[in-house]
Amino acid sequence: MSKRNSLEEGDPLDHEIDFSKLERVPNTYARDYGRNRNIRILDPALLEIFPDSQSVNEALRTLVRVASAQAAQPKQKLSARRATAPKSKKRKAS
Repeated sequence: MSKRNSLEEGDPLDHEIDFSKLERVPNTYARDYGRNRNIRILDPALLEIFPDSQSVNEALRTLVRVASAQAAQPKQKLSARRATAPKSKKRKAS
């Protein structure tokens, strides 16, 4: 086969490399894929809501701010009697 014919047919390497006889080698890094600290796997339903890592980070930062603000507020003590008693109606001053 001449050079001209091989170039006209397409890529000459297509005919020279036979991938059918390759051995299957398992990926040695696949077992550590889920153990990496930098990788978080999202549920497929959340991929529509969080298309990229920036949106995930923004949502998590907002959640942390809200949780911190809630924790910083003093909690009102509530006794069992007050929790079960009906709420009283306040009278309007005439």
